[in-house]
Amino acid sequence: MATGMTVLAVLPATAPVWAVAALMIPVGLGGPLIMPPLAAYLLDHVPAHRAGVASGILNTARQIGGALAVAVFGALLADHAGFLRGLRTSLIITVVVLLAATAATPLLTGPFTARRTRAR
Repeated sequence: MATGMTVLAVLPATAPVWAVAALMIPVGLGGPLIMPPLAAYLLDHVPAHRAGVASGILNTARQIGGALAVAVFGALLADHAGFLRGLRTSLIITVVVLLAATAATPLLTGPFTARRTRAR
């Protein structure tokens, strides 16, 4: 997903439509392919009695992130500096956030992981 967005960000405005469409495939597949494993990882690392709360927090965070992305990227696209510049800035911001989230994922072990491991 990040690779597709990075290439889209540096792609010239004169690029053929087929190239843009081909790059949209990994971008479009990235999000839906990560959500089921992310939810499974989350639910596997919280106590069973907190699974509903954890799932609710995950979905709320996802919805808030989506709403903020629409607002921020919409503002960047509506900037008078130009649509293409705003689009490229939006793509680069998204790539940075994706890479930061990917790098932070291994750090998601917490106190619940230790308790659950001992209980097995």
